Amino acid sequence: MSATKEPATWHWTRETYHQAVELGLFGETPRLELIRGEIYLKPPMNRPHATSVSKSLSAVTQAMGDDFTVLCQLPIGLSTDGEPEPDISVVAGEPDDYPEHPTEEQVLLVMEISDSTLAFDKETKSETYAEAEIKEYWILDINARTLEVRREPRGKAYRSSRLYDESESASPLAKPDAQISVAALLPK
Repeated sequence: MSATKEPATWHWTRETYHQAVELGLFGETPRLELIRGEIYLKPPMNRPHATSVSKSLSAVTQAMGDDFTVLCQLPIGLSTDGEPEPDISVVAGEPDDYPEHPTEEQVLLVMEISDSTLAFDKETKSETYAEAEIKEYWILDINARTLEVRREPRGKAYRSSRLYDESESASPLAKPDAQISVAALLPK
């Protein structure tokens, strides 16, 4: 009797992922993300998600001011063989301060806008960002009309979590005097 084995998988590093994209292995580069060495195909963006991305970019940019750069669906480089593209991320300084993708040490806040990907954002993405020790992770749940703010990364989890409803405002750790209204992030 022979033992059964699971098939092996290919672990992608950031370097091999970039090489594959440059070689055109993915064709007309679809919306992909590298997370923990695995490549994920991002689902098509529906209109409520797109509206929230646009509104969140505006609200977070206005709240953070000139000392920060707010990135929208751009890669961040993680040492855990990841290159996720959060809906929103915040780094200090100007875009020209980053000749490479910002790394986990440079990212102050990441935000995912969730409708169809809520479980993935609350589990896989949260574990990935916590492992990378990104200090603050926000999950905007379009369907529940809430914002979950996770802080204090330790291992694969955030030790602190607070849920805000659309009548409340949240303040980022990087700029505690800023108030970002949850309602301002959501579609009407």
